[in-house]
Amino acid sequence: MHEFTDGCAAQYKSRHCFGDISQTSDDFGYQHFTRNFFETSHAKGPQDAAGGIIKRQADCAILRGQTQIRTAKDLYEYANSFLTQPRSHCKRRIFRYAETIHRDNRLSFKPVPSIRSLHQVRASRDSAKGLINISELSCFCVNCCHHMYDQCSNSIKTGGYTEWEMKREYRADAQENEENEQVSLQDDEEEYYMLKVEKSMETLRIDTTDSWGSLLPVGTPVFRGLYYNKMNSPFQYRLVNRKAVVPAASVVYICSEVTANNVIRITEETHLNVLEYINEIKC
Repeated sequence: MHEFTDGCAAQYKSRHCFGDISQTSDDFGYQHFTRNFFETSHAKGPQDAAGGIIKRQADCAILRGQTQIRTAKDLYEYANSFLTQPRSHCKRRIFRYAETIHRDNRLSFKPVPSIRSLHQVRASRDSAKGLINISELSCFCVNCCHHMYDQCSNSIKTGGYTEWEMKREYRADAQENEENEQVSLQDDEEEYYMLKVEKSMETLRIDTTDSWGSLLPVGTPVFRGLYYNKMNSPFQYRLVNRKAVVPAASVVYICSEVTANNVIRITEETHLNVLEYINEIKC
């Protein structure tokens, strides 16, 4: 299996996504699995609209009064009736309706060094579980196409492949000391952060450093509050009692339906809405 995608950290290119790839052989039975990342802005086109076109067409159909879509099955029936005949470079579109989706508990993995510079990640049934091979550039020379990666013809240009073990990250590891908790929150590979806002937006009158070591210059519009840290249970967060100062421009979503308790839980729908906003901004 070969995948080609953009490098959006919220969806495809994060340590947790790499960890998921390391489990691919067991989960789906692939002998070899490769994900390749396009350079910034190079993945735009028909292939990038695979999911977006369905949402846009459905929105337009509802606004025009052509259909009513209230459930996933309604969307499937609409797409199957009106969107199977493509108008782009695709030869055909096939839609499948799944009554239910089995979702394992969300897995967290420890960081991968220089992840933003990587453009290819591989997993193989022949490798030990949890092992991946990473490279700064993709290669499809004859040897690589035959899975003889140690004989890559372009290793000088690509830098070759590095074997990396994806290690699980448990909440107990982060709770052993406060510094690990800080790393978890400050890691820029997290999809997003939850913040309990304690004051309305203000503009800094002096350069300010918060309890996390973030330095913000005078004149920056900010919110003050407390971060939430992810717990082991999916979509559940625990309040961290350390003051944070966050640029107002970094706020992408307001969870108005969530009561700001010490432990909160968001719905999967809210989680997906946040990811959609992040994807629009980054990608």
